[in-house]
Amino acid sequence: MSQSPALRRAHAAWLPPVMMVASALMATLEAVFLRELGSRASQAQILLFRSGAQLLLVAASALLMLPSLAHMVQTRRLGTHLWRGGLAAVSWWCYFMSFKSLPLALATTITFSAQLFVIVLVWPVLRERVTLPQVLSTLVGFAGVLVAAGLWDPSTLDWRVSYGFASAFMGAVMVLITRSLSFTERTETIMFYMALVVFVTAIPQSLLDWPALDGLLVLWLSLMGVSGTLGAWLMVEAYRRAEPSALAPYVYTRLVFAAVLGTWLFGDVIAGSTVAGALLIVGSNLALFWYVARWAAGPARQ
Repeated sequence: MSQSPALRRAHAAWLPPVMMVASALMATLEAVFLRELGSRASQAQILLFRSGAQLLLVAASALLMLPSLAHMVQTRRLGTHLWRGGLAAVSWWCYFMSFKSLPLALATTITFSAQLFVIVLVWPVLRERVTLPQVLSTLVGFAGVLVAAGLWDPSTLDWRVSYGFASAFMGAVMVLITRSLSFTERTETIMFYMALVVFVTAIPQSLLDWPALDGLLVLWLSLMGVSGTLGAWLMVEAYRRAEPSALAPYVYTRLVFAAVLGTWLFGDVIAGSTVAGALLIVGSNLALFWYVARWAAGPARQ
């Protein structure tokens, strides 16, 4: 006996949240492998392995889901792809430095400032309307970022938080570019060109800085590349199946994973400022998602 469409939808409703939690775990494991690598692998090697893993996954996905690999590379917006890929190369470099040098919980908290930067940029870049609740939520979120990073106390400020902020800002710009590309480009095409540009730009860096790699370092680099790529792929697929507002609470499981694994594996001490800042950021973002969902549902009830 076949299931009704409603029953099939109910059974599938659990999948996007599970994918989002799995994405958060994979992203945290990527950071764990980065910390294990430390200074024994160069930034160029990290970029090569991470972007190489994404190239392989995207190519494998294209072979399974598209008529040919030619469909993956076809585009009329090559310049936009190259611009986004260049941003990704710098953003990833800063992102990896942030997680190599800061406690996992703090570095993870700073990554969520990217969502706040998106709100700040969406009006001047896309000319989208920004409401008062969005402005207030963003201000609270940025207050949380300032608290978490310790910017309110210059005497204890760790300048390495600038890596995270730079990565988050460039990531926000990439989000806006991706929104534009998503109207005309396949997901495989967007991910392919980004990884390709990062890979190509990492080659000259590797010629200048290539420490010798033993079997264990190759293993850590490979695990880092695979986990980061899987995390990105799971996030894309989760958002393809569910609204961002429905998935918002699950995104922040990454903070829990980072706190637990950072304390357990590396002995990270979670500062009170990190906890307070994280609560402000999470609270402001969840409030914003709730407002957007309620506003969208309002016309439907009328």
